[in-house]
Amino acid sequence: MMMTGLVRVTVAAPGRRIDVALPEHSAVAELVPGLLRSAGERLADDGVEAGGWVLRRADGTPLELGRTLGHHRVRDGEVLHLVERTADWPELEYDDVVDAIAAGAGRTGRLWSPRNTRQAGLVLGATALLLILVDGLRWSPVSAASGWFLGVAAVLLVAGTLLSRAFGDASAGSMLGDVALLFAVAGAGLLQAGDRGLTSLGTPDLLLASAVLLLAGLLGFAGIADRPAVFAAAVVAGVLGLVGGWLATRDSLDPFEAAALLAAGLLAFSPVFGVLSIRLGRVPMPVLPRSTADLVRDDPQTPRRVVHLAVIRADAFLTGLLLATAITVIWCQVLLVRHGGTAAIVYVALLSAGFLLRARLYPAFRHRIAMLAAGCGGLAALTVGPLTQVAGAGLILLAAAAAFVTIGKLASVKPLSPYLGRYGELLEIGVILAVIPTCCAVLDLYAVVRGIGG
Repeated sequence: MMMTGLVRVTVAAPGRRIDVALPEHSAVAELVPGLLRSAGERLADDGVEAGGWVLRRADGTPLELGRTLGHHRVRDGEVLHLVERTADWPELEYDDVVDAIAAGAGRTGRLWSPRNTRQAGLVLGATALLLILVDGLRWSPVSAASGWFLGVAAVLLVAGTLLSRAFGDASAGSMLGDVALLFAVAGAGLLQAGDRGLTSLGTPDLLLASAVLLLAGLLGFAGIADRPAVFAAAVVAGVLGLVGGWLATRDSLDPFEAAALLAAGLLAFSPVFGVLSIRLGRVPMPVLPRSTADLVRDDPQTPRRVVHLAVIRADAFLTGLLLATAITVIWCQVLLVRHGGTAAIVYVALLSAGFLLRARLYPAFRHRIAMLAAGCGGLAALTVGPLTQVAGAGLILLAAAAAFVTIGKLASVKPLSPYLGRYGELLEIGVILAVIPTCCAVLDLYAVVRGIGG
């Protein structure tokens, strides 16, 4: 298949054969009307009584109207047959059972390829490195492993940069860089631990780990060419960790209160992430005319390659922002649930609802899954914590599972009503408005105000 996005095929219609170039990313349903017009003036009307027209391969396999040519793996030079939907297309006969078995087995899945061998090697290498990390966490005291972790992180970052830039192996370099981020966080977080255990780490350790994560993310983003979204997420997570740690160092705020403020800020400002990513990615924007002279001026357009690279950068920034937000919000929700209290539990429920509702604003899978993870993380924390103490928790979870499966099934086969989108907007506004007073309750500001008033 050519890299131009077009597939050159021959369409065998009832009256003629047509050699055309079709876009591989267009649905078959979008292509059939044009093919009918090219095949004959009255061909579209003639097929109404037969249930319409369909494209079939030479073996009779129909092309689903809702899928693209690229999804059907249509290659250059193939012959597609434009026939009536109800036309009888007998199954191909065969005289070799072994050949039929081999053909059927070939459709069950892909064969192991050299690419899979390479991926397996990378996964095994990453697993071995992570086992080093697990082994170091068992040292006594744990701070003795901090220097070892930081050294391994530095070596992995240098090796990943060399693989990506000098040897042109960006995927292997990104794997080393991703693992280096974990070593950097672990090494910096344990540097001041002393004889304390992992459960005794506090705000100073968080500040140091966030600063080192920020530095490692910047080095990885600048040096490794593949998966920039991961390193962008590391940079953003480092910044958020520094902000949260700084808030927790205030004498007037406890760690869970700092987590409440940070989570509220992320929920409130998450709609700005798209615009911020466009700015950071330096995506060229269209210039609207302001005068008649602007209407007739024909300025040269930005080269297409430059625009595509800018879009890729912006997408990496947006993915990193959302991924770091999800990780930070989940951590904040866990702290709030561990603190307990009615206000904290209600606040976590509102945060979960807010992020779940906000996920609908992101159509891309990698973006929406981050928002869904932030919302589901809070629900999971509530389930593991307070919900397990409620009588009949098993029945509640069983009903929730049935509801989720039913909603997912219905939404996948039938388009949702547009009114639901409007209801979602109104519900999101209500949740955002409810977050503010609930956050004040978590911070115990109402008691302070009552104290001021006497």
